[in-house]
Amino acid sequence: MDQPDICQPALVPVPRHNSDQPPSRGRGQGQGRHHDNVHSTHHQHHQRLLHPEKAITPAAASPLAAASQHTDPHSPAPVRMTVATTTLSPPSASHNNWRAPNKPAATIKETKQQPKRLYEEYYESNVVQRLMEAGKLVRGIVRLNPKNRADAYVSLDETPSDNARRLYPALLDYDVGGGDDIYLCGETSRNRAIFGDIVAVKILPKKAAQNLYRENCAPNDRRMSRLRDERKARLEAMADQVASESDTTVSESNGSGGSESSERRIPEVFGTVVAILARNEDRRFTGTLSAEPPMSLRKHKLFLQLLERPVMWFKPLNNALPFMTVPLSDIPTEVRRYKLKQHCTVRMGAWHTRDPLPTASFIRVLGERGSIDVETTLILEENAVCYDPFTPNVLRCLPKVPWRIPDKELQCRTDLRADCIFTIDPPTARDLDDAVSCTILPNGNVMVGVHIADVSFFVRPQTPLDKQARMRATTTYMVQKAIPMLPSVLCEDLCSLNPGVDRLAFSVMWEMDPETAIVRSTWFGRTIINSACKLSYDDAQSVIEGNRLGNDIACFEFINGGNRPASSRRRTQIESSIRWFFKLSKVMRKRRFDCGALSLSNMKLSFDLDSSGMPVDCRPYAIKDSNRLIEEFMLLANMSVAARIEATFPDASLLRRHSPPLQRRLDETCQQLASAGIDIVPGSARDIQLSLDQIEDPDTRFTVESLLTAPMQRAAYFSTHSIADRAGYRHYALNVPLYTHFTSPIRRYADIIVHRTLEASLAAFGNHITGDHPLLPKLYSSFFPKTPANGSLTLSGKNAQLLLIPDSKTISDIAHQCNMRKDAAKKAQDASSKLFLVNYLAQKSVQFDTPGVVSFAIVTKVKADGFVLTVPMFGIESLIYMDRLADKHSQVQSLDGRTWKLCLWSVDASSITLIWEANSHANSVDDLANSMSVLLIDEEGQSAVKIQRSTSQERFTQTLKIFDKMAVCVAPILTPPELSVRLAMPSIY
Repeated sequence: MDQPDICQPALVPVPRHNSDQPPSRGRGQGQGRHHDNVHSTHHQHHQRLLHPEKAITPAAASPLAAASQHTDPHSPAPVRMTVATTTLSPPSASHNNWRAPNKPAATIKETKQQPKRLYEEYYESNVVQRLMEAGKLVRGIVRLNPKNRADAYVSLDETPSDNARRLYPALLDYDVGGGDDIYLCGETSRNRAIFGDIVAVKILPKKAAQNLYRENCAPNDRRMSRLRDERKARLEAMADQVASESDTTVSESNGSGGSESSERRIPEVFGTVVAILARNEDRRFTGTLSAEPPMSLRKHKLFLQLLERPVMWFKPLNNALPFMTVPLSDIPTEVRRYKLKQHCTVRMGAWHTRDPLPTASFIRVLGERGSIDVETTLILEENAVCYDPFTPNVLRCLPKVPWRIPDKELQCRTDLRADCIFTIDPPTARDLDDAVSCTILPNGNVMVGVHIADVSFFVRPQTPLDKQARMRATTTYMVQKAIPMLPSVLCEDLCSLNPGVDRLAFSVMWEMDPETAIVRSTWFGRTIINSACKLSYDDAQSVIEGNRLGNDIACFEFINGGNRPASSRRRTQIESSIRWFFKLSKVMRKRRFDCGALSLSNMKLSFDLDSSGMPVDCRPYAIKDSNRLIEEFMLLANMSVAARIEATFPDASLLRRHSPPLQRRLDETCQQLASAGIDIVPGSARDIQLSLDQIEDPDTRFTVESLLTAPMQRAAYFSTHSIADRAGYRHYALNVPLYTHFTSPIRRYADIIVHRTLEASLAAFGNHITGDHPLLPKLYSSFFPKTPANGSLTLSGKNAQLLLIPDSKTISDIAHQCNMRKDAAKKAQDASSKLFLVNYLAQKSVQFDTPGVVSFAIVTKVKADGFVLTVPMFGIESLIYMDRLADKHSQVQSLDGRTWKLCLWSVDASSITLIWEANSHANSVDDLANSMSVLLIDEEGQSAVKIQRSTSQERFTQTLKIFDKMAVCVAPILTPPELSVRLAMPSIY
């Protein structure tokens, strides 16, 4: 393998280090004094943080420090000695004889000029390019194990080259989305990369990989194996007692648990990071600042080096990130003097090859935790959601208001303002980016249109507005507010398809068969529309159910160049269109699932807020027919546009793929379900959907769908040039060969890129394409607008392609950024929902004077050390550990005033047997009046009930199987916002 012909990092500057050596240990100082030296150094460091104006300078501390302030012409900077000067004897005559406390003399030589290098230098970019072309390096995205950051993986983001597969046969089956990752064993192999970085990776030979694994992972594997053996022995010792008391036979699999693997699966391909090609742009992290260094770091061999400059210690909330040092000069005085840990935001900086920790710069303090406002800010910062106001440089890109459509656009776009077009959205929506239309044609067919706001007209490439939109990449929807991708003048006004105003749009129209909903022909174009009305899902649902549009709904009609209140004929036309949409959508949805689509439901909570922003009600978000009506036509538009742009630009299109599930994990899940009597065929999406359709109980189906979500991979954006085999373009859940995002450009940057590509396609080929492409219609409808091939364009084909379509590498970078920001927005939205759920349950607990809310839970998994519960009412999951039930009374919520303790338990492949003991409180207040008030929440709503105290069965046996129901108490914890799930005994289910 070629070696890099440089040792200078390409992407990280070379650090400056002092060349002076640490002082020697004086005579009489034994080994026990090293701890005192470190403690003295740490004490002085702590005092500098609290009283920076009184910091002890090296010159004032001792003659030793003064002597160290010599000038060395070969040293890059003067020395500031801040080690334990009060406990070290003066230096000897020869400076070269200085020695660090407890450091063997034999090791002084290698650290004479500067500390030993901890990480390898990054390859130069030209070396990386040469080795990539030769197949000696591969490219991918880093992801970290959140429980152990020494465990890291690289997921490929482009197909390995033929040269790479020849050199490394293990990569033959590796491809984008295949589920097989390259393992980075240990922090040295990760080489300072963090999650989301795009890196160049060198594949390790098998022998080197084995040695690396033995050094980094084998000790922990042995420890885990020993713990498993101890647990198995403990369970086997209890098995006879459990069997005798419960009159059951414990299977031979007892002790290993049914659903977890006893041995760690060793990855097949090991690698090491040699260069960072593109850093994760979201390098703002949230955590705590402290003057106290972490205990784990005090044992590090370079701990004293970290104290050479005054710093505070930053611990990220994300455990996958390392500690960071923040210069004291960056931090406001009031923060430095504050005794408690401060929650704040920092920006990660340089991480040099000789530094055990990266540096960071201070950004802001977030305030005291607890309130919804502060917790929301913390969520946004933790997920790097940019909520700062748009800068003047960005705002200067916006048109002046009031704004009207330029005459040039009126002349070159297709005018659809007189058509019956309207929007259907949630009632609180303010960014209306999609509208629909439906017209009955003279030949009996139906012309259906989807009209999407033309955001790309306002967001032009390479402008400050475009760069800001690319950086944010998506709108983030919190419970109480939205963090927009674009300024509000675009989101809520100029781009929003508000009723009764002229708006620019991209339109897709189909001529469809009225009975089969089969598309006969497709038309694409840049248009001008005027929405007739804004409907909510409830409004559309009412019409579907046979009602008329409410008189409170304002409707408009564009006649003779102006808007006026809609006639009764136009209102009737709107109602007829809704019913046609509903009829067609049912046929389309059935055909989609008949063709192999898969749908796994996700729980989404809806909250009602009072005037102060506090939650007053919570319920699962209901999906109605009107939601599915719009969904079907948006899916069709996305698929049609994907086929159009891929046919035009096969190597430069931004599409969206969904890779098949991780087969090993899917098989394990299906085996677990089979042990509970649920047969799921782990084959295609169609096989899984057909299996789900056989489940009649809604709670069981919800639970099964939740379990099947775990092995599924996330859908992702990609550039078509990055995947060699077009089979890798497929969307597994939709079961379609091509898919993209086109219908939400106000809130997704990927859609803006797709709009630009479509505009370039229109410039090259006009409003319709008929030909041999398998996904494009063969016919052209004579009922489409009579627009010349280039009549709806403002750019020539060549200029459009040059100006609107980025190069392949840029498209890949955009896809990566959109994927990162979409995942972060999803995490922020989930955390916001959890925050409001915690506050809602806390209010209910206070209102009813109960420790929490009792609801039913379903056992979803049996493990060797416990079992997993899902609470369908709130969509939360919790792992219940047997040891904790036996050792801690706080893990069980008593409903009858007695103390419940788990005495014995046993586990087999599909069930768990528990033996409980109930003891009465001798000094309980009024003996709890023999009963206890409980707030019960189930499918029928909430109610306060009384649980009568039981005086029988002081000791009893409970056997739990997968899909069994049991009572749990969901207790809210406000700071930090968490939900504690405890078993409620005795069970009321």
